[in-house]
Amino acid sequence: MVIGAIVAGAVVLAVAVLLGFLLIPSDKDDTASASSSVTQPTSTITMSPSTGVPTSTLTPTQTTTTTTPNLPNPDVPGADGQGFLSGPRCNAAGDPAVMIGQTNRSKVVVCQVGNQTGRYYYKGLADGGAIEIQYPTRSGNLFTAVNVDTTYLVDSSSLTITRGGSVLAAEPMIYYWTN
Repeated sequence: MVIGAIVAGAVVLAVAVLLGFLLIPSDKDDTASASSSVTQPTSTITMSPSTGVPTSTLTPTQTTTTTTPNLPNPDVPGADGQGFLSGPRCNAAGDPAVMIGQTNRSKVVVCQVGNQTGRYYYKGLADGGAIEIQYPTRSGNLFTAVNVDTTYLVDSSSLTITRGGSVLAAEPMIYYWTN
């Protein structure tokens, strides 16, 4: 009889420890909770009246709702709300693209800093070289980024790069999106 009680106690302890591990959130759960809401299932442990052996009942009460950042949905192939999937892309998860453009040679993105209206940065990629320029200006659908004496002008028709008044490149736009 004593041995049966010890075995039953050990089984109850093992089930309680197992359930404890299942119900304690891990660090991964903390990062996932930023984008979803999950209610953990409840569990009940009861002793069987006839045998004295614990039984476990898991009652599912899980509901999941996923929230996504309010990012734009551009109609540029290979791009999402933060730029090109293969680069260039916006720096932070909360920085939405406000312009995405592609020529035969270049890919360019203008990103907004968080929810700070009018605060942008320009990112470009061409021939394996990348550039990031802070504080480009916007006038309608024209974006102007200046890096020392080089100016990048981007609109729906072209990417034009000038230095000291001379045109270095005038690339016709193949894809262009802006919000």
